Amino acid sequence: MSHACIALATPVLLLTGWLLADSPSLAEQADDVHYVAASFLVFGLVVRIILMVTGEQHERLSSLFPASGELTAMARTLRCYISLGKSPLPRWYAQNPLWKPVYLILYLALMMLAATGVAMPDSSIVLGFYLPSVHVFWAQIVLWFSVLHIVSVIMHDYRNQTTDISAMVNGYRLFIIDSKQGNDVGNDSIQLVSLESLKKRD
Repeated sequence: MSHACIALATPVLLLTGWLLADSPSLAEQADDVHYVAASFLVFGLVVRIILMVTGEQHERLSSLFPASGELTAMARTLRCYISLGKSPLPRWYAQNPLWKPVYLILYLALMMLAATGVAMPDSSIVLGFYLPSVHVFWAQIVLWFSVLHIVSVIMHDYRNQTTDISAMVNGYRLFIIDSKQGNDVGNDSIQLVSLESLKKRD
């Protein structure tokens, strides 16, 4: 639910924010839509923050800090991105290890956007900071994150058979598992696993 609210609200906020700044003729209509979308974003963000404290293990704040054992997986994931999917992705459950610190920055950016958006109608300067400039700065970070996130998810589905996109729709994700013990090459198999069944295994 939180992901859907944030994912749907973000492009609307970015578009209407651009219209507010660069299209005076549409500013009034864009302003109304901007505040409606902002309410969805804040709702999704509040739910996500609550899950960081009370949710499942993979939803908690601690899961967004890469463990020392994940550094190799982060490097391999980065290599996959640089090679445009030609290098294989490492295997993981829940969060992509490379994106964990990026998600933290995203949530910080969203909180800054929400805070400055609420404060701007009353005052344009707080603690010496010009809020519209701060708002635009964090909005640009969210824009770049959104573009990179969409590109990487599509690449995951297309190049590495991880079905990230499909799992959001039908609740099933493909996991590649070792069919034999040891390091035999070419003995991997693909299984279709329900996300609910994975949660029950934890």
